[in-house]
Amino acid sequence: MRPIRSLLIFLAAAPLAAQSALVSDATVRTAANGSVVAVLKQGTAVTVGAARGADVYITFTGWMDGSKLGAAKDSFPAHLTGDIAMRLRSAPSMKGLILGEVRAGTGVFTVGKNVSWVNIRRGGWVDAKVLPRDAKPVEKAPAKAESTKPAAPAPKPAAEKTTAKLAVAKPAVKAAASPPAPKVQVPAPEPAPATETVPDGAMRVARTTVVRNAPNGLVVGQIGAGIIVAPLARARGWVRVRTEVWVQERDIVPADSSFGSSLSAADLRADPEGTRGKTLRWEVQVLALQYADPLRRDLARDEPYFLAKGPGAEDQLLYLAIPPSLLSEARSTQALTRLLVTARVRTGRSQPVGIPILDILSFSKQ
Repeated sequence: MRPIRSLLIFLAAAPLAAQSALVSDATVRTAANGSVVAVLKQGTAVTVGAARGADVYITFTGWMDGSKLGAAKDSFPAHLTGDIAMRLRSAPSMKGLILGEVRAGTGVFTVGKNVSWVNIRRGGWVDAKVLPRDAKPVEKAPAKAESTKPAAPAPKPAAEKTTAKLAVAKPAVKAAASPPAPKVQVPAPEPAPATETVPDGAMRVARTTVVRNAPNGLVVGQIGAGIIVAPLARARGWVRVRTEVWVQERDIVPADSSFGSSLSAADLRADPEGTRGKTLRWEVQVLALQYADPLRRDLARDEPYFLAKGPGAEDQLLYLAIPPSLLSEARSTQALTRLLVTARVRTGRSQPVGIPILDILSFSKQ
């Protein structure tokens, strides 16, 4: 099930990867030889991402019992608690099809909720053999794939042009020949209307209306007609709703009390324990996209990260850990690109060389 539709849709954003159904059971790992985060069953729909060697990065979604989810872990807002794996289902019900299971301790993103059920999203690496042969990884899609598809009907217009030339060069032949059968133009079929899947209980805004911070409270904005919202509570003729909107990264700051708006990289190194968990918003310059080796003890093996320097004019090396949800965008980021990054401090002085590690929450190119 897809998340609630956003208020604003950016047409300039990169196209979403296509979905494919697994042709066999798949083990999802944090990296090519990393730890297992989930095991998905044959037929489960996944979103195909980038390829690296014989492995492909995929993203999957499903429903699980919300009581089994705990607080944030690493760069994920929630994680599966307990000591046993949890079943992943296609719908928020025990009657939903079992898509697979998620291993205990796995960090996940939450994209929706239905009573006690939570819709989660997670990415990882699988063997390319578990995907259909026509599943195209994002980075491996041929540049001319679209231009080669219509090649089959090409001979027909070529034959029509040849006939026309003969008619001009030899009019006598045209007169003697039997008249061609009349052409019947078959109108192209109209595309099927797009269908929209919405969560159970969702509602649609009937007309443009203002949004308030409480019943009869202050106006904080407006919402357009046709937008899908999820009702959360009702009181005296008012409904508290939730939807998703997009705003410019530069126009917001973290709301949590741990936001360190004036912290520098030097502050992090000087007080690694006191700054752990602080949320920062820094402007940095990307040097390279790398994958952690065993020497980076505070990064998981093969965990993707930006090697960067900053913040601002401060010439400090930084490790910026990239969550699975941002990996595709990170791969398209060129070296020396300047980013505005919102991140949480994992450690102010990592081992063995003392470089600060931040977990990226979001970033935008400057």
